[in-house]
Amino acid sequence: MTLIGKIFTMLIFVMSIVFMSFAVMVYATHKDWREAVKGDGTTPGLEQKLADSQLLVKIYQAENAATGVKLEHERAARRQALAALQGRKEQLDNEIISLNERNSLLVVSEAAAQTTLKLISEVNIGLKNEVDTLWKDIKVAQAVRDNQFSQTVLMTDKIQQYQNEQDRLNERHKQLVEQLAMATRVLTAFGKDANTPVDNIPPKLDGQVTDIGANDLVEVSLGKDDGLRIGNTLDVYRGDSYIGRIEIEETSPDRSVGRILQNYRNDLIKKGDNVSTKLG
Repeated sequence: MTLIGKIFTMLIFVMSIVFMSFAVMVYATHKDWREAVKGDGTTPGLEQKLADSQLLVKIYQAENAATGVKLEHERAARRQALAALQGRKEQLDNEIISLNERNSLLVVSEAAAQTTLKLISEVNIGLKNEVDTLWKDIKVAQAVRDNQFSQTVLMTDKIQQYQNEQDRLNERHKQLVEQLAMATRVLTAFGKDANTPVDNIPPKLDGQVTDIGANDLVEVSLGKDDGLRIGNTLDVYRGDSYIGRIEIEETSPDRSVGRILQNYRNDLIKKGDNVSTKLG
């Protein structure tokens, strides 16, 4: 055998070893991809796992869509409720402003009437004194009628003028009395009078029912620090429905306890219901 033949023989031997190593490596790393995709009957394959994952994705998408619709409905309901409450608040604010303006006008009118009455009383006293003086003058004039006839006539005319003025003032006094009576009727219509104290009138307050007790007792989230006092009343409502009224019997800084007034009760008061000192 020549040298070249030996070299080729060695190369063939080396290449055989290399190809055999490749074959061993390929066999060691061989994987049945059909079985991995289709499965072996006991373990699901990649195809089944993909189908399961796609089914889960569809289920999750359907749930997400249903949740989105439900969320949108809840948002719409909340917007409607908020709009209704905002409209009620604006209406109440306008009514409060109107009542304050009417009260201010009544106070000014009453003060003016009292001032006018005082002036009329002073004028009446002055006129009475003056009339008394005039009558004395008339008696003196009668004694000297022949000598002071012209003066008597003048004084009589003056008396007539004062009498006309007194009649005019009496008519004005009658008008002022009628105006005062009208103001009194307006105050009475609102449950007030000239001596009504205003310190016990609660401010505009809104809260919630925090607990329901025995014997028609109800706890609310408003207290003395909010301006609530014993004897004040709170109207109870749920949404746009009027439920009833409670009268405060005990107060603390941030809580109060009231009793349900049966005459105003329209429904069962529950925890979480809204309360207010003034409703439109």
